[in-house]
Amino acid sequence: MGMSASQSRFLMLTAQKSNNEYRAQSITFERLMLAENVAKWTNEYEEAMQNQTLLYGQRDSDNINYAARLHYDDIVRSSDDGGMSMSLISATSNKIVVPSLPDPIPEGKSKEDYFVCPDVNDADFLEKNLREGNFLFVDKDSKHIADTPEEEWNKYHFSDSPIQMFVVDTYDKTDDAAAQSKYNERQEAFQRADKLLECELKKVETEHKALETEIESVQKVIKDNVEASFKTFG
Repeated sequence: MGMSASQSRFLMLTAQKSNNEYRAQSITFERLMLAENVAKWTNEYEEAMQNQTLLYGQRDSDNINYAARLHYDDIVRSSDDGGMSMSLISATSNKIVVPSLPDPIPEGKSKEDYFVCPDVNDADFLEKNLREGNFLFVDKDSKHIADTPEEEWNKYHFSDSPIQMFVVDTYDKTDDAAAQSKYNERQEAFQRADKLLECELKKVETEHKALETEIESVQKVIKDNVEASFKTFG
């Protein structure tokens, strides 16, 4: 191989080596991103498996089975219909919490006596405000609260004993199966993607070693050509 051809070959190999190293860095970065995703998925999974929720006691014969999330309707529904026969008030305003104004409004009350909160029908919103103490239970039926002076209202936090016969704060198992399935699917997808990247990285590393070997060989040829040229003119 002549001097010119050797130099051209050297430059081409050097460019290939540089591109090869960039590919290796890109693959390594992709694997790091995948690993970060696994950490996020694991946190989500652990939170789903350890999250707590307020369950409402569904009466079955003489037993109460806490098998459903607490909803606003469970609170205000009459005991004859399986409810708590209670109501909620806003802890800051002492107003009766309702998803919409009663129609008709009870005698002696006006719409200013009510805190209209449509989101109270959402179980997540309701639970958040109960936990934070923004909503409290009162042991009067909603139709009687309007006729009862505020100072006579008995107010309860969700963890107080009069409420615990209806509501239990426990681990939420209802989403565990879905969380486990989602986590398993993500892990399988990660394993497949990471395996492909690992194989590609090994291939790149093999090519890199081959390029280094060939570069060393071409460098030796160039060196020998240079030495032979100096000897010729020496």
